[in-house]
This record gives sequence, structure tokens and C-alpha cells, in this order.
Amino acid sequence: MITSLTIENFRGIMELKLNNLGQVNVIAGKNNAGKSSVLEGLSLLLGAFGGIQSFRSLLQEILMWRGWYGPQAVEDLFHIGAEFVRIEAVQNGIPWILTLKKEVKGINALPTFHIVLREVDEKSPKLDTGFQMHNLVDSSVLSSFLLSSKFDPNLNFEFVTPFTLRKFGYVESLYSYAYEKKVVKDSLRILREAYPEVEGFSPLFKANKWILHVETEYGVYPYYLMGEGFKNAMIIAFLSSLLRGGYLLIDSAEAFHHPKSLRVIAKTLLKGAKENNVQVFLTTHSLELMDLLLSEGLKKNIDGRVIYMRREDGDVKASIETFEESRELRETLGVDLRG
Repeated sequence: MITSLTIENFRGIMELKLNNLGQVNVIAGKNNAGKSSVLEGLSLLLGAFGGIQSFRSLLQEILMWRGWYGPQAVEDLFHIGAEFVRIEAVQNGIPWILTLKKEVKGINALPTFHIVLREVDEKSPKLDTGFQMHNLVDSSVLSSFLLSSKFDPNLNFEFVTPFTLRKFGYVESLYSYAYEKKVVKDSLRILREAYPEVEGFSPLFKANKWILHVETEYGVYPYYLMGEGFKNAMIIAFLSSLLRGGYLLIDSAEAFHHPKSLRVIAKTLLKGAKENNVQVFLTTHSLELMDLLLSEGLKKNIDGRVIYMRREDGDVKASIETFEESRELRETLGVDLRG
């Protein structure tokens, strides 16, 4: 489990330290407070453990999720005027540091993106390499992401955004691993609390592809025709069971959800985290989802935190409260934890 996180010079964050993190960490705050940047920085650190290809793929996805607008999108990963990014996390008692640097070697040379991942006391880095910045994302990369994306269980973490729902092949790979690990029935049972009309899943071969279909009492439909809230709930149900001992990062966790569906998502996340030792980091603007997580989390004795982020004189600040402290702020003082 990650107990602390430090981010320097990443996007709009000059320096941010988060200590005493819990198993479920709810990140709240107004727009442009740096919530998504925390998830992105943490995901880059975790992705670097998979090697250069995993890191590069994750970085490309982050750039496309935020909006790819050329090489400047890579430059904007660095805080204004900064030449390096530093992300440090204490993971299972071991401090790891990811450093990203912009480098230009020689006159007229193209800028490179240099990556170093090392344990603080380790002499030989786990990863020390780089690649040119200008060709990180192009039209062919965008096409490949939309047409051939898949879940990688070897990384043991996943960063979920609304963009995740658009990736063809992704949910089919999730279903495949869930079937192999015999957790499909558990995921279906949880989903039916919010979607009782759903009866099962079947991968069918259509248009030269295996496409997951959803069996309902009204008929059988391709997964991509289902509503956005259903897609989101199904993905989280699968991931919470697949990432044993891993990490689940969710940006805009309330996206597309009906209030009844929010309760299912809260229960799914907390049950998966507790039973499978999954550490969760999520951002939300939904006060209802926060209240559900606090209520259900305390019932299940979850070690949870609410991280309230804000900007003060241009700098990003954060305060961290336990679920117990946060509930008291909500019930006794009526504090809006979103800021």
C-alpha cells in the first residue's frame, strides 16, 4: 500500500505532499485544484514499474484524455518553467522516486523525455531511458488506442477515466481475465443491484471481432450500446476483483451515474478494496457519492481518507481527514467537503 505521495513540478502542482494515506482515498476540491493531476502523477509512477513500453502507453493515454494538441501537450506536463518532474511514493515501506526530465543534447537536436525510476537507496535504477518528445502521440497512436486497447493484469493497477469507456477491446479483455479468475458471477451479482434486468454476458464474434454482449430480459445487446453508467459500473465491478493487492485510480468516479447506481459503485469499490486488498484513489465532485463512501466505509471498517485540495495564491494545498473525522464535519457542522 502507498502511505505517502510527493509531487513536484507536475502540471499545475509546484509541490504537494500527501501523508498518512488510507486504503480508500477520496480526492475532492473545486475545478482546477489539481485532483486529476494527482491521479496522473501516481499512475505514471506505477506505470514505470512495467518498463518503458508500459510507461509510454500510459503517458500517451493521459495526453489523449486531457486533449492532444501537439508537442506542447508534453511540455505542459512540466510546471511553468520547470525542467524536471519528481514523483515519490512510499510503497509497502519502500520509497520510490520517478524523475522526468526534458533534455536537449547538441545544437538543433530534438528534445527528449528522460525517465528514471529508482528506489531511494538503490544504486542501479529500475528504469533509466528516454524517447523523443515530438513523436509521442500521432494519428496512428490515437487509432491504435481506440481499436486495440486492453487491460494489462501484469501492472496490477488501472487508471480509469471516462475515456476508458471508449476503448474497443478493453472490456472484452476485462471479461476474459474475470472469467479466468472466476469472478464474473460476483460482478454480475453486484451489477444487478442497480440493473436487475441484466442476466449475463456473452462474447460473440461479430464483424471479425470478439465483442462482449450483455444479456438482458429484453434481449442481447453489444456492450457499447449500453448506457454510460452501466459501462462504468461494470468496469469497476470487474477491476475491483481483478486487482488483488493492487491499485485502482478513478477520475470523475460519479460520471454518468444515477443516484441508485452511485450506491452500487460505492459498495462495489469498498467491498473490492477490503476483500482483495485493493488501494483506491478517486476524484469526485459528488457530495452524494462522498456521503455514501463515508457511511458504507465506516460500516465496513475501511481505513479511508478524504483529501481536500485547493489553490491558495496560485499554489496547490491539501488537507487530509479520516473517514471518521470527515463524517463528523459533515454531520455536526454541515461542511461541504467538496470546497
